[in-house]
Amino acid sequence: MNKSMRNILVFLLAIGVFYLPSFSTAEVSAQAAQDFTLVNKTGVEIYALYVTPHNSDQWGEDILGVDTLPDGDTLEITFARKEKSVLWDLRIEDEDGSYLVWTRLNLTAIATLTLNYKNGKTTALITEKDWDLVGTWVGYYDDGTRSPYVWSITQRGNTLTIRALKGTTARSSGSVNGSKVFAKDFATQSGTVSPDGMKISWSDGVVWVRQ
Repeated sequence: MNKSMRNILVFLLAIGVFYLPSFSTAEVSAQAAQDFTLVNKTGVEIYALYVTPHNSDQWGEDILGVDTLPDGDTLEITFARKEKSVLWDLRIEDEDGSYLVWTRLNLTAIATLTLNYKNGKTTALITEKDWDLVGTWVGYYDDGTRSPYVWSITQRGNTLTIRALKGTTARSSGSVNGSKVFAKDFATQSGTVSPDGMKISWSDGVVWVRQ
């Protein structure tokens, strides 16, 4: 069965992750931070797929159910909007039950996850999501002391508007590309978002912390 552009709704319940094929996902899961596209480039057909929070001690149920994911096919995996877990583990099995595991995947930062297996090693090619940076940010210098500057970021798509709320009247336009941030009107133009999305580390050593 061709899995291209197929939707799966993943709910975190008491005993793990479940596949609910009869549930409409069009609106309910549209804003889930963990939604991602899975691409199978392992060279084998996937007969079972498990996605579970990293801190869970069990895998739960196979979210493919009776279906399979052939090599080269893609799968859209969506979550309930209330889901809060950031780090996830993923396990696949072939027809014989042999399995491969990828751990500590930050699904809030992953747009597309391409699974690879070669020479006995698992790898994953990650296409990052553009981070949502909307909010108020306080600056800290590289020695840890708090700066007098407080910043506001608004965002439309990957385009940013940055303006000072305290300490200066500076403002800038910019952009975000995955975890990389650019503020074209600042002397220090480039920054990197932390894996939890709560900090921006600028190339001059200044760190902005989301409030």
